[in-house]
Amino acid sequence: MPLGSNATRGHRGQATLEMALLAPFLLLIVVGAIDIGRFAKFKIVVGNSARVGAQYGSLNVVSAEDFSGMQAAAASDATGITLTTVSATNYCKCADGSAASCTPTACSSNHRILFVSVTSSATFKPILKYPFIGSSIAVSRTAVEQVAQ
Repeated sequence: MPLGSNATRGHRGQATLEMALLAPFLLLIVVGAIDIGRFAKFKIVVGNSARVGAQYGSLNVVSAEDFSGMQAAAASDATGITLTTVSATNYCKCADGSAASCTPTACSSNHRILFVSVTSSATFKPILKYPFIGSSIAVSRTAVEQVAQ
């Protein structure tokens, strides 16, 4: 068939029409893949910030009482995102696993173990609004560390 015939031009027109019909779906798939990657990174950053705050608190008994220091460490590690809340606390357990108060005489038969817990929370906003997801997703991660004693 000669190059400039009507049949060849018809095939080119069909390919253009098919591409025009499929382009929005392909774009939606690409944007969805980008949002999944952004969400995964977001969760990692929130989790890492909680972990950094807990690591600061687990350095020694004095830092385990420095709740504002743990919160500041967590907030400073969350680069690129804004944390909505950061909370820090500590608690004790006896070496046998039973719950205990944090008083020196709390565990009679074995020693007391001090833990710190830091929770970081933030809100993820996807590029597009997806059905059943909404316009934002709350992400919260908690890290617990045993305090060096």
